[in-house]
Amino acid sequence: MHLARVTGAVVSTQKSPSLIGKKLLLVRRVSADDELPASPTSGDEVAVDSVGAGVGELVLLSGGSSARARFFRAK
Repeated sequence: MHLARVTGAVVSTQKSPSLIGKKLLLVRRVSADDELPASPTSGDEVAVDSVGAGVGELVLLSGGSSARARFFRAK
């Protein structure tokens, strides 16, 4: 898990079917004291929003199988 700051929204005219209807955010990882960036090599990342975060808000990024399970449950 990583701390990140929302820097913008992402608009996609074409999405994978599993992402249709999901909000995409542009985020940048930050350090524990909220300094930008967390490391000199970290750039912006695209994240799927599950809580309705807005620009400027601090969010927690989760990756791997636990993150996929939240959005892509088998039907």
